[in-house]
Amino acid sequence: MSEKENNNTQDEKQSHSSIDLQHYLKKVDDLIDQSPIRGLFDEIDKFFHKHGVFSSIGVEIIENGEELIIQASMPGVSKEQIYMDLEGTILTIGLKSDTTTEVQNDQSNYSYKKYSYSQSQRVVKLPFPINATTATATYENGMLVIKGTKLPEYQKQIFLD
Repeated sequence: MSEKENNNTQDEKQSHSSIDLQHYLKKVDDLIDQSPIRGLFDEIDKFFHKHGVFSSIGVEIIENGEELIIQASMPGVSKEQIYMDLEGTILTIGLKSDTTTEVQNDQSNYSYKKYSYSQSQRVVKLPFPINATTATATYENGMLVIKGTKLPEYQKQIFLD
């Protein structure tokens, strides 16, 4: 076999293996894009690039005479996701999100369910305790407003005789 024929044979092999590699890489890309693996990669990205209201809740406390007003900025959440807890002067404002998504692809014969749960909370120390039984809370246009009547300051320590 002449040197020229040998080089042509090697070029054909390299060209053929290059086509095989390109074909293989395309198949892998299709698999990742069309299967539940894509959802896994998306969830990993979301975990490392968290943003929005679930990463922080901005809170402002306003004293207005005998009333204490707490405003929490929570845009983009529904009323059902919000929870509050008051214990003494400690107010906890939190968000919970629980979603289920089902994806079916009849062409590729696969389906999967995606479950997602997120929770975030902010614990705030109030300057005065408020009356939890008469306090009100409203949520409108992304702003949670809690209003409560201040209670007389209570004794925080027990002194030894």
